[in-house]
This record gives sequence, C-alpha cells and structure tokens, in this order.
Amino acid sequence: MPAPIPAYTLTRKRMKNLRMVVVSGTGEVRVSAPLRAPQREIDAWVRSKAEWIAAKQAEAVARPVALAPGPEADALRRELRPVLAALVDEWVPRMGVPEPTWRMRIMRSRWGSCNHTTRVITFSVELGRQDYHLVEYVVVHELAHLLEPNHGPGFSAVMDAHLPGWREHRAELNGRSVD
Repeated sequence: MPAPIPAYTLTRKRMKNLRMVVVSGTGEVRVSAPLRAPQREIDAWVRSKAEWIAAKQAEAVARPVALAPGPEADALRRELRPVLAALVDEWVPRMGVPEPTWRMRIMRSRWGSCNHTTRVITFSVELGRQDYHLVEYVVVHELAHLLEPNHGPGFSAVMDAHLPGWREHRAELNGRSVD
C-alpha cells in the first residue's frame, strides 16, 4: 500500500511545472499545478515529497506567521524607519554610492530589493523582526547593488571590502524566513 498523500490545497494556473510551498506559522501545504495536469500525477508528486513536506511543516510551525497589513506591520515600520535611515546615512558615504531613495513594504520572499537604474531600494518591513546586524547586512547588500547590479564576483568583492562577515550574516538570515 502506498504512503498516504499529505493534505494540500490545489490551485491550477497557466504554468509549466508543479510548485509547492509550506506556509509559515500554519504548515499548510499549497500546490500550484498546470491547468491540464492529471490529478493522479499531482497526487503522486505530492506523495513523493511527503518526507520533505513533514520537515518543512515542522520548521514552518516554529516560525512566526507571515506579516500582514495591520497594527503589527505598522508598529514594525515605525521601529524600523529610524534604524534604516541611520544605516543608510552611515553606509552611503562609507561605500561611496549615490544617495538612493528607499522605502519599506511587506515582501513575501525577499529581505530587500534594489533597482540600480532608478536608485530605489525597497526593504522588507519584516526586517523589523530581525537583529540589528542582519538589518545592517541587508542595507549594505542593497547599497552594493548600486555599484554591482548582479551577484557576480564584483558584487562579492564589494561586500568583502565593506562588510567582511557578510556571508555569515547571509547564512543566518537565510535560516529565517520572510514568509
């Protein structure tokens, strides 16, 4: 008898491949599938991922629930704004980058983003839940994109020059989830 199929919510979309996510806080499994994918194929794929799902669900329930608009997000914004302002003010001259425009928003899969052409940096409000050194890492990371738009060797060299422990910070932050 085959292993049971873990419970999941299915959404069909115009897409090529099956995708799955385990939601933080609840451990809910959400599967996105191509419109024409047979149900038995989807079930078999989910069953094949049962061990991975169980591990991710254990991690997910240990994480805080994803941030949503409302009082908590508003409070985090108020706390985070002066921290980000001070860090940007400190690091712009240290790195010799042009003064960017920056903002905050709830982001589901990133800690920050940088449009190097328009010099607009967006920081995740979720950073308000993180330690200061991790917020600093994200600020330096996004400012580095004003000098090096991608994550190639030039980007690593900029990060090494300005924040030598950045790889450890990245590993620590990536052990935490945005959503």
